[in-house]
Amino acid sequence: MRIPDSFNQPNSTSNGRDHRAAPRPMLASAFGGAPEIAEPGLIEAAWQIVRRRWPIILAATLLTAALAFALSATREKQYTAVASLQVGTTSDQVLNNGGYVDQNRVAATYEELLKLDVIAQTTSRRLRGQASPREISKAIAVVTDPSSDVVTLEATTADPEKSAAIATEYSRAFIAFQKQRATAQIQEAIDAARRTQAAMTPEERQAPEGVALADRINQLESARGTQTGGATHLQDASAPLLPSSPNPTRDAALGFVLGAILGFALAALLERADRAVKTVEELEVTSGWPVLARVPTSRALQRGTDLAHRSAEAEAYRLLRASLRYFSVNSEIRSLLVTSARSGEGKSTTARRLAEAMASLGDRVVLLEADMHRHAKAEAEQGSGERGLSGYLIGLELSDVLLEVPVGMTEENRTLTILPSGPLPPNPTELLESDRMHALMEQLEDDFDMVIVDSPPLPALSDAITLVGHVSGIIVVTAIGVTTIEDIRDVSRLMTLHGAAVLGSVANFAPGADRIKGYYGKNVYGTSVENAPSSTKLLRERHGVKAESSRV
Repeated sequence: MRIPDSFNQPNSTSNGRDHRAAPRPMLASAFGGAPEIAEPGLIEAAWQIVRRRWPIILAATLLTAALAFALSATREKQYTAVASLQVGTTSDQVLNNGGYVDQNRVAATYEELLKLDVIAQTTSRRLRGQASPREISKAIAVVTDPSSDVVTLEATTADPEKSAAIATEYSRAFIAFQKQRATAQIQEAIDAARRTQAAMTPEERQAPEGVALADRINQLESARGTQTGGATHLQDASAPLLPSSPNPTRDAALGFVLGAILGFALAALLERADRAVKTVEELEVTSGWPVLARVPTSRALQRGTDLAHRSAEAEAYRLLRASLRYFSVNSEIRSLLVTSARSGEGKSTTARRLAEAMASLGDRVVLLEADMHRHAKAEAEQGSGERGLSGYLIGLELSDVLLEVPVGMTEENRTLTILPSGPLPPNPTELLESDRMHALMEQLEDDFDMVIVDSPPLPALSDAITLVGHVSGIIVVTAIGVTTIEDIRDVSRLMTLHGAAVLGSVANFAPGADRIKGYYGKNVYGTSVENAPSSTKLLRERHGVKAESSRV
């Protein structure tokens, strides 16, 4: 008995054969083309990278922070002692009669003077060889400020007492060096003035110029006696109690930030190199096909076991059946080709589960396993390895190769008809192109409401291309995170080339597809089986189904 209204428009005028002569237009066109989705902005794109690659970012962040902490904690502790001195009037100012002095230039001059090797050598002598001049120069850091007359000397070593001694003695050595240098400069000026004075006549010495020269000599002699070189020691350095470095906490925080940056950069590179389709929206934009169903990741699907009747996985295939039933078309759909771009994307599972969902809801469905390059599950279960589709195409009767498999949990004891692939022949493409294959499809469409064909992947094998001309529509099975953009484009190109009627795609491993699991997490009555209506108990007992689940 045929139920054409299950999958066709009420006003369809197709005679059940026209779909091969004039393939139906792609479903994307029926809906007005592929949806236009705006390209993500910079922030949104960055957030998508973080959301998809957060384990890599987190691992890089924590690893870098831990490495920075470990390296910092194992470094030798360093102690910094601070001495300070004040700089003021120099011999240059005295010799210049107190003219204008550029403070920035003075600060820069003192900073360079404090770095002279002679200061480190003098400090080493003052410390009686406790530190070499090279060690002292490496340990000292000079901090100057043009807005202040105070210069800070910081000495850093592994010994706090040694750091304090170096800072203090370095300051005193610099003051002594400055005093000696200033005194020598002033003495040279005095000697030059006295030579000029000695060359004057008595009348010239009494003249204004001679008197001014005598006053200048007196000023220089007074300055020589009180000259400090423009530097005064303010404070000795004290031995620090706590080390200035390393700081494991600070280094770990810096490592955390650096690790996050490096992790994000690595994630961005991996994201750019990964060509796999990552979202359902990206799948729709790339292919132009609507997604008819989103199937969550499921252990039951991976193991090939029966699905609970009220489960997210079973509901996904029922939704796929409903999508095929209600979308707008101009010709009836009597056969479906289920294919994919590559193996491992769930093509055969989708074909089998869709057929089971249709059969359990009362549709007369036959599953034609046309992928002769793999052993069908039904063959192994029913022991039909020597028959199947290949056996029929070389001469067996159809009744000898069809299998009846019970599905569902209803009083009608509904079944699914399966035509296994059979053993791999030497010429599968030629068999699929034969008139006998064409006649087989016509007979199956006459005897059943829906023919679901499980084909080899596209474009890996030519078998699948051969099957395109035998069906009314095509469903392309994809796997989010596995199927690449190039895979989608290759399949789309072949479909366009052969004028195939692509109904849409099925997205396996789709993110967010398990959002209904919370709804189906309990049984239909939200209680134990003992509290369910008696009719349900009897139904389960009749079909031998365990209390915690039921079949699709």
